[in-house]
Amino acid sequence: MPQRISRSGPRVLAALLTLLAIGATPDYSYVGIQGLALVGVHRDVAGSQYGVGAGPLLQVHVGGSRFAVHLEGIPVVSIPGTRPSVTYGQATPALGIFNGDAEYAIDRRGEFWLGLGETIYNQRTPLPAQAQSVSSRLAGARYTVRFNHSFGTAHFVEAFVGSAPYLTGSDVYTYLDGSPPTIKPERASEVDASIEFGYTRNRSQWLIGVRMLNFTAMYPLTGEPADRNVGIGPMIEWRTKL
Repeated sequence: MPQRISRSGPRVLAALLTLLAIGATPDYSYVGIQGLALVGVHRDVAGSQYGVGAGPLLQVHVGGSRFAVHLEGIPVVSIPGTRPSVTYGQATPALGIFNGDAEYAIDRRGEFWLGLGETIYNQRTPLPAQAQSVSSRLAGARYTVRFNHSFGTAHFVEAFVGSAPYLTGSDVYTYLDGSPPTIKPERASEVDASIEFGYTRNRSQWLIGVRMLNFTAMYPLTGEPADRNVGIGPMIEWRTKL
């Protein structure tokens, strides 16, 4: 069942486009793809499920020396459980994320960037032993910090931290017997961080590093914990400059 996206979405998108139009020049713009593998755990009141998953994260970055817009998204990636759970059966949690933010360089060299944008977080977990599945779609404001530093003309390091401290939406429980779904309001927070080392050759850049995702949710009407998804793993990225 589709869920309502945060009302701040259109305002955030308008802010991104305005900042880009006012301040950005295309001296550092690229499209890219990031291959990401995560080893992680899904936890809720009934227990924990461990697994590993991998998928592509698509990126578009358009900007100049002081302003930039960064968009990225990863399709829903399944993280198979390593063993069946007594409570759930052989469940396969799946995660998907879209991030978009406008960034501003706070120093003249363009090494430190602060950003503001939007996160949309999708999660789906089948529960075969309970003849049901649960899915959620949450959205909220996103705050970012990015650091870039070059070593000579070809090598560089890039570190990043993003946080969405207040995501809102609902959990939707769908039943295999055709019963009406149960909808529970949900509130969550999400943090992701990465560090990469890169190499530039002509118009291409290659990066290798590590990325971490941490998602925590609760039911605000009762104060009960909902679920937590944590993953960390290696990534390799290719970018081509526009």
